[in-house]
Amino acid sequence: MVVSLLQRKTFFIILVSILALSLFTACGSKTAPSTSTSSSTPASTTPVSTQPALSPATATVTTVSKLITFVGQPKAKMHAGTTFEVVGQVKNGDSKQHDIYLQATLLDASGTKIATTAIQNVDNVAAGATETFTIQGTTTQPTWAQIQVTIIKVSENIGGSGSD
Repeated sequence: MVVSLLQRKTFFIILVSILALSLFTACGSKTAPSTSTSSSTPASTTPVSTQPALSPATATVTTVSKLITFVGQPKAKMHAGTTFEVVGQVKNGDSKQHDIYLQATLLDASGTKIATTAIQNVDNVAAGATETFTIQGTTTQPTWAQIQVTIIKVSENIGGSGSD
């Protein structure tokens, strides 16, 4: 079947428009959570990364969050009283600077949440850079089985002009 020149041009314009729209949408700042878990015991330190099922609009917005990764396993330790601290590293695999918002959760052996921290901003993570984060919280239970660190939000921050 012979396709007319007008049909080919129309197909090409539609294809280019869809690709451009996808590219611009991927530069958004809203993200879906991704997680990294580890155990406080050396026997179970396998990282787990999960992404929930997303709508097509949300899926294109989460492209940037897929470029944010955890380096190694986060570690938690108790401080004085009921205060604990989670320390880890996060890498910005994007070509732009970002603010990365994280939250840490401690889980017992059955996977029940025993403590959750406030959201912590890892500010101005340069493109390709790896930054160490420290998140503090409180718990009444001095032992836990797993640490879960979740990426809550990633906002674009180029030259300090992001939506901080």
